[in-house]
Amino acid sequence: MVVIIAGSVITTSIYRSYPYTYTPPAINSPVPAPVYPQFISSANLSVRKNVVDLTSKEKAVFVKAVHALKNTIPQGSKLSIYDQLVLEHVLTMGFSLSSGAKGSAKVNPAHGKPAFLPWHRQFLRVFEQALQAIDPSVTVPYWDWTDPKALEIILQDDFLGSRGQGVTIEIPGAGTFQGGLVSSGPFAEWTLNEKIHFDPITGKSLGPKLKRFTKLPPCDKYPIPKAKVEKLFEFDNYEIFNALLEGALKLDEKNNWVEGWELHAYIHSLIGGSLVDKLEPNRVPQQTQILGTMDSIPSSPYDPIFWLNHANVDRLWAEWQDRGHTSSRFYPSKGMPFGHNLHDLMWPWDKGLSIPGNVGSEDIASLVSSIQSNVVVTPMDVLDFRKLGYTYDTTRLVPKT
Repeated sequence: MVVIIAGSVITTSIYRSYPYTYTPPAINSPVPAPVYPQFISSANLSVRKNVVDLTSKEKAVFVKAVHALKNTIPQGSKLSIYDQLVLEHVLTMGFSLSSGAKGSAKVNPAHGKPAFLPWHRQFLRVFEQALQAIDPSVTVPYWDWTDPKALEIILQDDFLGSRGQGVTIEIPGAGTFQGGLVSSGPFAEWTLNEKIHFDPITGKSLGPKLKRFTKLPPCDKYPIPKAKVEKLFEFDNYEIFNALLEGALKLDEKNNWVEGWELHAYIHSLIGGSLVDKLEPNRVPQQTQILGTMDSIPSSPYDPIFWLNHANVDRLWAEWQDRGHTSSRFYPSKGMPFGHNLHDLMWPWDKGLSIPGNVGSEDIASLVSSIQSNVVVTPMDVLDFRKLGYTYDTTRLVPKT
């Protein structure tokens, strides 16, 4: 049994280094007139379901298809299909001059700015289409963070496996907690590429196995209150909605933007877990060491729970769009860094227009050739999720009577 005493190491904080480098608009910023979707039959659309409603068979086929992606290495590649997806997410952190990036994109194309939602919608759809190439019946289920039953269902051995075990964390003033390697369930033998599974604070590898430190303070409260999620729908400005849902920023009691760690970002830490400097009321703790896979933002897709988290992010955006925000006029058309405007090409779906630099302490440049995409995608291309071929069990349209 390994024992870690929290607070013994202080390094750069991902809360401060998370790539949020712009301030969203004030809440009273003007917005376009409401635009609602027209009725479209859902007959030919894949339906993404709540995890609590999955049958045993649906869980099994999802897990089987995920394993197939992990075990399939395309001809000429060094990585499996699944590892290629993880590498793409890791390399979104490599868009700065200091990392050696080249081309049009100079900032993270997937995080911290308006393209957070469209980039991950496309990323999620690529993953789902790869699963459906193996089994057409598979869709990516979503994790409703407000459902008290969902977390336990996800962490069962008949689905995505257990909490981590083998490490005891002693947190001064909070108690003793458990975490470590996922040792049971279908992902206990999940083998990870150590070059792209790392702690972004220390740069050190997190090793070749999946790690979880679930419900480690300060991210130990579950479920997320429904009122906090419903609050999102009070905002008609896309940039505000996007920022609040991503969760690295929040609005204080005076509606000023301050750093936070909520909703999507909070769920990453709820599963992965990290050490923080200190726990104090009304203060965002500063991470000092990443412990679990899901809490390494770059490497987080290595934990299959990542996809369920982002399916819920996408579902909430889809619901927001259906509540009067269907028009592309809600998305910024100009004024953002390249990759975040309505008609900008988003890496890696840009045919080489932008090239990321190195990420982490390992040289992963040799792996970049494994990423190949013959499509081009802009935020505009993914605004209409139904045109992408799917819907949610909460976004099915019915004919108007």
